[in-house]
Amino acid sequence: MDNDGIMECIDLMCDTLPQLRNALNLTQEDFSKIIGVSRQSVINMEHKEKKLTRSIIISMVSFFSLREKTAEILLQSGLYNNTFVKNIGFSESVVIKIHEWSK
Repeated sequence: MDNDGIMECIDLMCDTLPQLRNALNLTQEDFSKIIGVSRQSVINMEHKEKKLTRSIIISMVSFFSLREKTAEILLQSGLYNNTFVKNIGFSESVVIKIHEWSK
């Protein structure tokens, strides 16, 4: 996967963050605790006022794609399009790809 494909997937995840959270019945507070940031950071991410660090990206990708139940809910909701699945997939390789890209 090239850098453009990775960026497209990260952008998609960020653009749909409120919908992703809602599909999983997570509040901003719940999600902030899961990825290890403040609620205000989640608000800022959702309004694109916060630059995502590598650790935040890895935490988000890991949560949304590596947990089987989470991935299943998101696939059923239709929030992940074919491009996301084609480029990233739902496996541990996603974290490795994102980590390598962000070095």
